[in-house]
Amino acid sequence: MYRKNSLTAWVVALVVIMSMILSACAPTVAPTPAATQGTSGNAEATSAPSGGTGEMTDVGTPRSETLIVQTFDGKVDVPDNFNPLSSSYVLWRGFRELAWGYMWEMDTATGQSYPELATDLPKVLDDQHTQFQIPLKQGIYWSDGVEFTADDVIYTLDTYFAGKGKLTYWGIPAIDGYVKSYKKIDNYSLEIDTNAPAYDFATMMGVYTWGSNFNILPKHIYEKVDDLSAFKNPNPVSLGAYVLKSFDPNGQWHLWERREDWQRSSTGWMGEPAAKYVLYKNFGDEQTRTLAFIKNQYDVDTFMSPDGIAAAKKQNDLIKTFSATMPYHDMGDACSYGIIMNNQKAPLDNSNVRWALALSTDMQNIGFNAMNGEFRASALPMPDTQITHPAYFAPLEQWLKDLKLSDGYQPWNPNFAADMVKKMSDAGTDPSMLPTGDNVTKSYGMGYWKYDPAEAEKLMATAGYTKGADGFYAGPDGKTWEVELVIPSDWNKVMQRVGFSIADSWNKAGFKTNARQVDNGEFGKVQNTNSLLTTMVNWSSSCVFNTNYVQNWRSFSADYLKPVDSNEEISGNNMRVTDEKIFKLISDAAAMDMSKPEFLQAGQEIVKEMISQMFYIDMMNIPTTIPTNDTYWTNFPKADNAYSVPYTWWSSFKKILVTIKPTGK
Repeated sequence: MYRKNSLTAWVVALVVIMSMILSACAPTVAPTPAATQGTSGNAEATSAPSGGTGEMTDVGTPRSETLIVQTFDGKVDVPDNFNPLSSSYVLWRGFRELAWGYMWEMDTATGQSYPELATDLPKVLDDQHTQFQIPLKQGIYWSDGVEFTADDVIYTLDTYFAGKGKLTYWGIPAIDGYVKSYKKIDNYSLEIDTNAPAYDFATMMGVYTWGSNFNILPKHIYEKVDDLSAFKNPNPVSLGAYVLKSFDPNGQWHLWERREDWQRSSTGWMGEPAAKYVLYKNFGDEQTRTLAFIKNQYDVDTFMSPDGIAAAKKQNDLIKTFSATMPYHDMGDACSYGIIMNNQKAPLDNSNVRWALALSTDMQNIGFNAMNGEFRASALPMPDTQITHPAYFAPLEQWLKDLKLSDGYQPWNPNFAADMVKKMSDAGTDPSMLPTGDNVTKSYGMGYWKYDPAEAEKLMATAGYTKGADGFYAGPDGKTWEVELVIPSDWNKVMQRVGFSIADSWNKAGFKTNARQVDNGEFGKVQNTNSLLTTMVNWSSSCVFNTNYVQNWRSFSADYLKPVDSNEEISGNNMRVTDEKIFKLISDAAAMDMSKPEFLQAGQEIVKEMISQMFYIDMMNIPTTIPTNDTYWTNFPKADNAYSVPYTWWSSFKKILVTIKPTGK
């Protein structure tokens, strides 16, 4: 429990419902045959029967051989689109995680790249760090028996360059701006030249965090397709250890089966994956999911709220969290939650207004009310992790303490963590579950911006905005400024709760805020369309699992900007930053050797400029509280065995699959 005797009504209701369910003698639901790939029926997966050796899943696989995970994004609209050249291809349903192979993968325990399809890290051929040789492993085969060779890599590069401006995959502009030329040496080696010094070559051309800009295509399949933009690739071949077996045409689930020749896959060298089948399935909203989780109907959840976890653990002691004590969630996510603001749209084109919103964002109450205190504050444009803290946070701590706004005001609160612990204690949290000593800042962060509506009012006055009789800010024309804050509907409950808490905080500070919920598809459209975006809660733009944030900061470029009223979607610079100084800082850093001290120093200068101008309001590490149900499978990543981040929608999931163990049930 997070607070003594203070479970929400939602949790109480859930516990009552579960008691009724568990005491009832309901008949077992018969399994429903799976819809096969390429079918057009309307069959949907039903609730899996519980208990017993020989149990079958509702998609016709042995439960003891099937790892079942909650999908990251709920229902998918186009379940048969496995063409990564399309912007609507199926993500987070196993295709990227289980089927693709990359030249280099990311070890999420260390932040270091390691070879997957390549035999080693890229060999640098020149002093300028622009020419690279890539040796490829031999004996790796696509799931249809065709050998993977350098021809597949060359074909993919050819396709990317030929498809520029025609194909919608977001990785194409990134690769186009990065790669200058390339050539095949032989079947198992090639050379690539870059447009500029490329010290991040292995991450840029491999996996940078959760996936890659460069998804290698099977030449023998794609070269026969006339229109690649319309191609769905409904029967995808795989380089990974799993191949698509079936899926629900209504978009609720996808089933993957371990290849018989898994030794010849891109990850064969890692060992045999434990689960013969991996089922990605949408179990509905959080309350429905929690009930199913308690009944052992699936094994790994995504983004379960603190209330849901409390209810689940109360009913099933085999449900585990990353950490057994507070904070329960994994702190290592490469991304953070924050508030994206359209820097091109008045009055958000004024840095004082952006700072006023930051000082009106009551992080203590947001973290307390939305997260039950399960969060770590992060004011820098990145999460505070074991990788980023020594590289960015610790070196900038004194600068943050000394930072002054244009009027001399010092916005940094170094006592934020201690204040948060006191707030939790005052609310009745079990003292044994609260951090002490050095763990206080490790749990809640080394500080955050002050909550100071009075200073915000001064800053708004400089932009010509004063509070009216209703207590809300109005512009020079006397009209109340209504701030639209876009938040998810049901697909990300945690972000939703944070969003409503932000809106409440802003409204109390005098910003009339309309929190508008949208589904996953519209959420992305708002982010990428100038005319639609004012503010939104989202992941920050700096999701990298090492210290090379310059790789993502490249998106802060004027090349992506469109007119403020444009309906044309953009593919980068989601904050609509127009600051020439930041453009130059990022450009200069991108040409530096990332192994040298001056590279990190340049990155720190970029962070200083981002904060000084408050391009967007970073808030907290993404609280990825991903519980596991250890009924059928054990040895998931946990705090005492953090061999990987615990995320089933990252390509690093493949490491988890060769490490988990069946229980024999």
